[in-house]
Amino acid sequence: MYTRSFFAMLSLSVLMAGSALAQGVSPESAEKYNAGQELFKKRQFQRALVSFEEAVKIDGKNAQAYRAMGTTYKKLRNYKKAIEAYQMATSIKSDYAAAYFEMGELQFQTKDYKGAQASIQKVMSINPSFEAAKTREILKNAYLQEGTTLFRRRNYKDAAAQYESATQVDPSDATVFYYLGLAHKSARSVNAAREALETAIELNPNYGKAHRVLGDIFKATGKNSSAARAYLKAIQADAKDTRSRLSLALVYQAMKQNSKAISVLSKAAQVDPKNATVHTALGKAYSDSRQYTNAVASYKRALGIKSTPEVNYRISEPYFGLKQYQNAIRYANQALSSSKWRVSANVILGDCYRELGQKERAIAHYKKGATDRRYKKYCEDQIDRILNPMGGGEEAQ
Repeated sequence: MYTRSFFAMLSLSVLMAGSALAQGVSPESAEKYNAGQELFKKRQFQRALVSFEEAVKIDGKNAQAYRAMGTTYKKLRNYKKAIEAYQMATSIKSDYAAAYFEMGELQFQTKDYKGAQASIQKVMSINPSFEAAKTREILKNAYLQEGTTLFRRRNYKDAAAQYESATQVDPSDATVFYYLGLAHKSARSVNAAREALETAIELNPNYGKAHRVLGDIFKATGKNSSAARAYLKAIQADAKDTRSRLSLALVYQAMKQNSKAISVLSKAAQVDPKNATVHTALGKAYSDSRQYTNAVASYKRALGIKSTPEVNYRISEPYFGLKQYQNAIRYANQALSSSKWRVSANVILGDCYRELGQKERAIAHYKKGATDRRYKKYCEDQIDRILNPMGGGEEAQ
């Protein structure tokens, strides 16, 4: 979501130059502060800290010394103490933009994104031109990171609000609108999601992920032609986008354009040859087109990458279509261990044994298949045909 090196790129704020006398503190306190500055410049941080602490003991209104303590504690990686020192500085001097800025930097670094938002907003309200580019970058990323935290907790509505705030800080960032679209999509705010994604694409026409998610929205709402166009643009932006190719194939299948689905998946298999999901999808597309030999070849490639109950079941279908019943039985049996594919495997085993004339075994598998309402009628009909091959009912008069 953001460049991890972002904070490292921010220059560490240095102590303010000049004497603390300008801040209206006692000369003794100013002297200790200035001595601390010199030690800080020499990277003698522990000794500098002692001087700054002595400065505030002498004059508790020395906001500059408190800020210097915060910066020194930050160097020493005592972030809790650093925040406390910055808070003291800003409580004494409510318009201390530099202290708020450094505190906001540190809060962002320590993943206190809400705190960083509050501190940086204060900087901008006090002095909009103070470190303007950095303040806006920190604030934007603080909104993005808080949004991500909420998104991961599945609090999509509040995540969207954070991303929306980020778009107001930087309305030229396509990435911000992409994440806003994701949050709205997850919150089932379809129109808002589409608008955010379309804005991301306007800002970056080659934003492949935005095209793909927009395609997902069109696909989910039954707008298959729009979905196909979106997926094609996603693939154009990223030729290695396997997810878009898989989704595009499903859209083509829904549009009864199976030859296009096969073409898309064949290309996906070339681009991503070690992806078992691609070979499985291609096998199904071939099987649906009754290209059983090609289907078996694709499923075997999938099994060579990863053997799963689904693929073992699916390869049994084209084997059945090729009338290679023993092969179909062998693979279907390997799918029986899966609760998801067990019923389907039993049905095709029933079909295979029926074709082989092994009636009792066919009936046994059909009975197991009939436990699922999706297959109940089919299995009961097959059992009836096996038991009553000449048909039921009374003899005609």
